[in-house]
Amino acid sequence: MQVGIDIEDNNRFVDYVDNADKLNKIFTIREIEYFFKYSSRLDHITGNFCAKEAVAKALKTGFGGAINLKDIEILHTKDKVPYVNLDNQKLQNLLQNKTIDISISHTDNISTAICVIS
Repeated sequence: MQVGIDIEDNNRFVDYVDNADKLNKIFTIREIEYFFKYSSRLDHITGNFCAKEAVAKALKTGFGGAINLKDIEILHTKDKVPYVNLDNQKLQNLLQNKTIDISISHTDNISTAICVIS
């Protein structure tokens, strides 16, 4: 089993809420579309970022080089359950038929996410 966790102050992402250029550097189109379903986008933006970090930590890859933030896409089911879509063959190979589970939580000020790969 591999575990990754991340926690962020929501204020770190205040400048991203209405800035398409900043959002596009970190998030996929589908992630951004999800954020804009909510009037309180900040906690969703920060939570998704935490989830990406948690997945990278669990995979022990970090970001940079062959892996970037958009390679780890955080999507949500109709019931708002988050799940991971990996858009990078190298990351998919690291999984070797394992399952990725994530959970995202947030308050007005802080967001956190945990990833368990089993």
